Amino acid sequence: MTKEQEQIMKEVNEPTDQKEIKAVEKDGIPSEGSFRQELHEMTHQKVRANKKRGSQQMTAEQIDHMLGILKSVEGTEDHYEHFDFYKKSLEAWDKGDFSNAVTVHNTIWEWQNGTIGRATGLMSEEEEREYIKRKF
Repeated sequence: MTKEQEQIMKEVNEPTDQKEIKAVEKDGIPSEGSFRQELHEMTHQKVRANKKRGSQQMTAEQIDHMLGILKSVEGTEDHYEHFDFYKKSLEAWDKGDFSNAVTVHNTIWEWQNGTIGRATGLMSEEEEREYIKRKF
């Protein structure tokens, strides 16, 4: 992770009003659709796209929270269909590697039959900083 990326993560990890995952089902576990949407909205902090609907700040705490949800559904009847994709994506982010954000965004976008807002690349560190200031 570069010093710039470390600085962005430090700024991002300052306390904010995190929204809760919508459509939480039994035992506090969100539906896969809600989990997938949350992950998709997290990518908006990292990717360039002509249209973005929704935003969830990508913080170390939020990444840990999402990984915790995955751990709680692993091997249960609530196991998500795309579990391995989510886990691999979040584990990379947990290590500070966001190079997969465009792929994560566009994969979920395709699963949702997206027609506008395909990600075209990663934002620069300056663009991301501006996005964070504007949205959070």
